[in-house]
Amino acid sequence: MNRYLTALLVAAPMAVVAPYAAAATHPAQVQMQQNVDTVLKIARNGSLNEAAKVKQVESYAGRYLDYERISALAVGQPWRDFSAKQKTDFIAAFRDMVVSMYSHSLLSGAQNAQVKVLPKLVNNGNKVDVFTELQTASGNKYEVAYQLYQNGSLYKIYNIKVDGTSLVTVYRNQFGDLIKQKGIDGMIATVKAKGVKKQEVIK
Repeated sequence: MNRYLTALLVAAPMAVVAPYAAAATHPAQVQMQQNVDTVLKIARNGSLNEAAKVKQVESYAGRYLDYERISALAVGQPWRDFSAKQKTDFIAAFRDMVVSMYSHSLLSGAQNAQVKVLPKLVNNGNKVDVFTELQTASGNKYEVAYQLYQNGSLYKIYNIKVDGTSLVTVYRNQFGDLIKQKGIDGMIATVKAKGVKKQEVIK
């Protein structure tokens, strides 16, 4: 089954965590490990149907994902031209689109992939990059970097990179073209209608 970069946004790495020699010691790495364990537990809960699993994962992931910052980065420069209402509408539409388009493939692949939290770390003040290695069911391996910033006791995800491919730039050209063609409100309406093309980057 295909794996998509944006699917990783829904709940960080939903996968089986393989043993790794070096322990994760930075608080952001520890949190990432906890995120993986919690989401996997939801995915493996046989008493829940898919809709219930998606709802629980979305609720849990919402604590750790900065959808506003992700949305702003995904839109790019035109974001400054959005009104407050347009920003609120787009954030909701983008979040719903991601969950709707990618949750099924993410959940169904939860037991067929492996993730290692790697020992390397990039620490830049209150921002940190946590690195993982993702091995898909087909045997392909990718380095997935989660970019986070500290917010109180939590680390919030604002970007994800897979082998250098950035989540926030994956849709930027598409959103930019839609704004040119339809305006900001038209672009938001297209995202709400899920008329945006899936971006396939992991198989």
